[in-house]
Amino acid sequence: MQQRIGHLVPSTSIGVERWVSQICKPVAIEVAHPIARASLPEVLSGPAITPSQSGELTRAAGQLADAGVSAVVWSGSSADLHGAAHGRAMARWVEEVTGVRASTVTLGQIELLSRRDITSMALVSAGNEQTAGRLADTYLAAGFKIASVTALGLVNAREAAELSVSRVRRLLLDSDSLDAQAIVVAGTELPVAPVAALVERELGKPVYDGARVAIHTGLELLGLSITAPEWGEMFGAAHPAGVCCDTH
Repeated sequence: MQQRIGHLVPSTSIGVERWVSQICKPVAIEVAHPIARASLPEVLSGPAITPSQSGELTRAAGQLADAGVSAVVWSGSSADLHGAAHGRAMARWVEEVTGVRASTVTLGQIELLSRRDITSMALVSAGNEQTAGRLADTYLAAGFKIASVTALGLVNAREAAELSVSRVRRLLLDSDSLDAQAIVVAGTELPVAPVAALVERELGKPVYDGARVAIHTGLELLGLSITAPEWGEMFGAAHPAGVCCDTH
């Protein structure tokens, strides 16, 4: 039976779909692709959902259900802003509409960090300092320590997505702290995927960004795992060579 992972994303987001087909190559193509996708306004990732917004969320989730998805991940860039409780509420809502298991980037990130016994992080946000502070609050509330916070001050998702991967690599290296066990990049837009493995090798610690976490979470919802060393520790390699280039 064909399985599909559905990604609910805000209308401005392009982060997850840039990398999913490449990362999932080791998985049978009928399992990982096509990805059923629905666009949602970014506001729907907020904690207070109005009736009109809930209708749109239900419509979009229903679209994924009609596409025959086997699991759904809410992959909005700002999912981390509203905490784990909001993530669980979003997941339950989607599960009720679609009838399949669901999760969010936030829940997937917290689960992955906990499973790796990571308690402290260097947090990176593409947004401003206020946004970064809210993100830090989410992880502090979940029991993690914040060793450092880097706010890039980028204006929108497009600006983040268009950064060269060589610049992203340098930003990640500069964001590190001696007290951090991992680099955590909130949101899905920064093109971390092609340089994550290289940065991990240079720093000797893992890098977890929203886009790859969303993909990893979707696979886990289906009980799948892949070994793709070029995409970093998250996919089964501690010190891989990486796939860095500026053509992504």
